[in-house]
Amino acid sequence: MKLEDIIQQNLVKPIDSLAGDSELCREVQTRLQVFGLLPANGVDGIYGPQTKQAFEQFKQKIKEGELDTLGASSAKFLLELKELPGDNNLISKAQAEFIYGNVISDGQLADLNSCLNRFEINTHPRMCHFLSQTAHESGGLKWMKELGSGEEYNGRKDLGNIYPGDGPKYKGAGVIQLTGRSNYQAFANYIHDPKVMDGVDYVSTTYPFTSGGFWWHNNNMNALCDHGATVEEITRRVNGGLNGLADRQAYYEKAIKVFPV
Repeated sequence: MKLEDIIQQNLVKPIDSLAGDSELCREVQTRLQVFGLLPANGVDGIYGPQTKQAFEQFKQKIKEGELDTLGASSAKFLLELKELPGDNNLISKAQAEFIYGNVISDGQLADLNSCLNRFEINTHPRMCHFLSQTAHESGGLKWMKELGSGEEYNGRKDLGNIYPGDGPKYKGAGVIQLTGRSNYQAFANYIHDPKVMDGVDYVSTTYPFTSGGFWWHNNNMNALCDHGATVEEITRRVNGGLNGLADRQAYYEKAIKVFPV
């Protein structure tokens, strides 16, 4: 099938159906690559999380229909648009690298912007708290997964770790360290990506920020930010105490230079 077929037959297809149609998948990927949403090596006719995320970003930009459907209107936009309207990026590469104090890869930046948009971390107070907390937790983007082996999580039924090896497999991943089989499963269900259950390496490279945004969203952190929470108050929620408070505060001071509150 081709995009023209979808237009002519006025079809609506779940975007996940690209997994069974390599020709259509390649055509969609080619257009997404033109719009700068996929790297050149992302056009391979194989549907996966990278293509799904790029398509969702495309749908957000054109403000058309459900994020996970490819219909006649979406197909027409894909074929006819020369460039995307506006820019949904809430933070640039230069801004992110200033705040985090380290190089951020294109993939990480794309996931960061996807996370900020998806979870509506889109006001300066929300962004400054999220960015400063994740900067500290990741050591300025140096650690996208827990440094320890994770063996201590084996047998932790409170984390859903009921099988041998679950501890290391589902140790902390991402900028706020998603931990435990049950939390990975909840995230996999939310993001509609069963490969999340492959474990820590997959999540830390594919969803380093989105996994953290999932925790942020589930714990109603935006509402706390909206009520003028201090760095100390946010830290207590993220950390359970005040570990690294001075470092978090220093990152926050950098963040508000970029996004004044």
